[in-house]
Order: sequence, then C-alpha cells, then structure tokens
Amino acid sequence: MDKPLILFVDDDPDVVAAIKSGLETREYEVLIAGSGKEALGMLEVSEPDLMIIDLRMEPMNGFELFQAIRKDLKFAGVPVFFLTAVDDALAKKYGQKLGVSAFITKPVDLQYLDLRIRKSLAVC
Repeated sequence: MDKPLILFVDDDPDVVAAIKSGLETREYEVLIAGSGKEALGMLEVSEPDLMIIDLRMEPMNGFELFQAIRKDLKFAGVPVFFLTAVDDALAKKYGQKLGVSAFITKPVDLQYLDLRIRKSLAVC
C-alpha cells in the first residue's frame, strides 16, 4: 500500500523541518509548501490525502487558503487540519463552520498529530 500523502503548508522553516521529519518517520509522504500560493500550485499536480495548514501566514492566511481549496470539488472530502500557535475559540468556531477537520496547537505533539491523522484517514 502506498504511503498517505500529506500536504503541509507553513511559512516557518523550523516548524516545517520538525513536522516533516516526524511525519516521515511515521510512514507518511510529505509535500511542503511555504505559502498559500505555493500550495495551490502543488494542488494542480498532486492530490494529497490530507492537508495541514498553518492558520497565520501572509499574504494568504489559512482560512483564505482553505476556502480556495474547497472551491475545487476534487478536494471537497480531503481532511484539512489547521495548525495554530494561538488557542483561539473564535477561530475554532469559524473553522468548524467552514468544515475544518481539526485544530492542532503549536508546539505540535507529533504523537497526537499522528493519532488525529490516522483517525481522519482511517489508517490503523
């Protein structure tokens, strides 16, 4: 069976390195995008099984990227996690209204993230 493909979008190189390494050791293939625009370009040529998007990026934030992704019906059922440094109740409510699968707070607990990914992908 192929490894699940995860698109990880974050503009912080330290976070990217840590999470990419942690996910790859857990048998996931990880694509990295440093911005929303880069992520949209990658989605033209790849179909990830799950996406993890940093909420606070510039110039396109996580909510804006999520809404752009959901305009394409082929990604309508792909689970999307938001990664955030701030535990913001209003952001969570808005994200849930949009259909975000999960909010993961930084610093990331890789064991918890892996559990959430497996649950979302039903890979056990």
